[in-house]
Parts: sequence; structure tokens; C-alpha cells
Amino acid sequence: MGRNAKPIHLHLLEGNKNRLTKKEIEQRLETEKRLKPKKDKIKPPSWLDDVAKKEFKRIAKELMELDLLTNVDVNALAAYCDAYSDYVKCTQIIQEEGLMVEYTNKAAETNKVPHPLLTKKKQLYEQMRSIASEFGLSPAARAKLAIPKSEEHQQKSEEEQLFGDAL
Repeated sequence: MGRNAKPIHLHLLEGNKNRLTKKEIEQRLETEKRLKPKKDKIKPPSWLDDVAKKEFKRIAKELMELDLLTNVDVNALAAYCDAYSDYVKCTQIIQEEGLMVEYTNKAAETNKVPHPLLTKKKQLYEQMRSIASEFGLSPAARAKLAIPKSEEHQQKSEEEQLFGDAL
């Protein structure tokens, strides 16, 4: 399976490894600019609860300052915020009831078992983590955007400047 396409700005940040010409870069910039969705309808969907709406507004504000959020991203961000809200609720219930709960089986025996919401909490965390990486909400996801070109920071010898990669 092929790699996911990268925006031209990210491609250039990583060092233009495909050796695109200036004309190709200009064409990609123009195409990406033309295809970029609008940003005029970014608001939390009505189906989100209060906790999710508050998280939506907090993250949307940050992403809009970085120019990373558009109208077509609203539902993905809403899904993240909905999972976040459910995660918070699970955490509150577990804190109230404890990590271990009593369970009575069919034979009328009572046992202590891990709280069933621990599994749900883990699922919600994984869902949040996968969506968060799409928006650059984790340190690792942001680090991928901030990797400097290693070649720019090293002085090239005269031979390297004349012959480039042929050495």
C-alpha cells in the first residue's frame, strides 16, 4: 500500500526528498489552495453534550490559530470530543464505585472483579488517541511537523556543493 500524500508545505519542511521542481511545487501550492475547504462554519454540533462542547471550543480555538481546522473537519473533531466526554464520565463513575466491584454469578457467589467500565475507558482512550493524531494533538504528531531539514544545518564541503549526492 502506498504512503499517504503530504501537503506541499510539509513535504518542503522534510527536505523535498522527491526533488520536485519549482514549477511542480508552485502547481501543488496552487492546487492545495484551490482545494482547501472553508472555515466559516466551525461550531460544535448540537448533539454534543456540555462537556464535549466545551472541549470542542477549546481545541477548535487552538487549531484555528494554527490554521489546521476547516468546515469538513468538524465531525471528526466532534467525534473526538464525544469520546472525551464519555471518557470523563467513565472516569467519574469508576472513582465513585472503585476499581473493583462485587459481582454475583449464577451460583449466587459474590466475587470482586475489575470494574466493567475500565474496558470501555480503554476503548475510548484508543479512539481519542487515533483521532488526536490526525489533528496533531499529541506531542509525537506535532514533532512530525516540526522536524527541521538536517541538510540545512550542516555546512557542505566544496565537493558536496559541486557534485551533490553523487559522492
